[in-house]
Amino acid sequence: MTGKKYFPQYSLVDGADDEVAKLLHRSKETRPHPKSRFLHVSLWLIHGVLIFITLLFFTLWAWAPSKDDILLYSPANEAIESIGIVRFNGTWDRPSPYRGSPSPDVEAAWDRVTADGRLMSITPEQLLAIGEEPAPFMAMCPEEYGGNYLATVEVIHQLHCINMVRQSTWGDHYTANDSDFIKNPSRWLIHLDHCIEILRQVIMCHSDVTMVTYDWVEGLDDPYPNFSVPHQCRDVEKILDWIDVHRVHLPSSKLVRLEGNVDLPSPP
Repeated sequence: MTGKKYFPQYSLVDGADDEVAKLLHRSKETRPHPKSRFLHVSLWLIHGVLIFITLLFFTLWAWAPSKDDILLYSPANEAIESIGIVRFNGTWDRPSPYRGSPSPDVEAAWDRVTADGRLMSITPEQLLAIGEEPAPFMAMCPEEYGGNYLATVEVIHQLHCINMVRQSTWGDHYTANDSDFIKNPSRWLIHLDHCIEILRQVIMCHSDVTMVTYDWVEGLDDPYPNFSVPHQCRDVEKILDWIDVHRVHLPSSKLVRLEGNVDLPSPP
């Protein structure tokens, strides 16, 4: 018995072989080679990575602090806040709570920002962070006041100095009742000279480059400088508030040498 022969149930029509061959040939032409596809995808990935890196570096550059933005460490840095651009009032005779002939109001204004030196204390860690190292000649608070190192904030000292210059312009009104002046006038003058030198260094350190223009003013022969110009300012009230929160109300009777303290041969 012969085996059955199975035939396909359809057959190609005339010319079909040529059409199939064409289709197969076209398929081979359009199908990308695996290596070519991998290379294509890799190029896009590399392109995307380069764009990401470029954007990352641009963002870091945009947010990076400039040399002028880098702050010397201070515990009070957390209180620094810009109030933006403030136009000074440089009018020759402009009233101000801080100027004018001696009066209780003027004294109260200056006392608010300079009185008592605004003493505070800083920890050994903070002392190291500001660039100083513990030394036996450094004043410290008694244990009942925290036992840390005695400190103040420079703006208080600078305001004290400009206040001393102000007081000196009113002559006998202040010096007549100033115990330091009465005890040692020459030493008082050295103190005043020290204050002027501190203020010079501060001004030259900050070197404000705000431009001041000149105007012609009726009755004046020469152009007059317009000191009412904008400046970038910090919020001094916020800094003063921070200082008051961190103050150590240490009576002068407690400002004594502690065990282990030694004296420097001269002021630093």
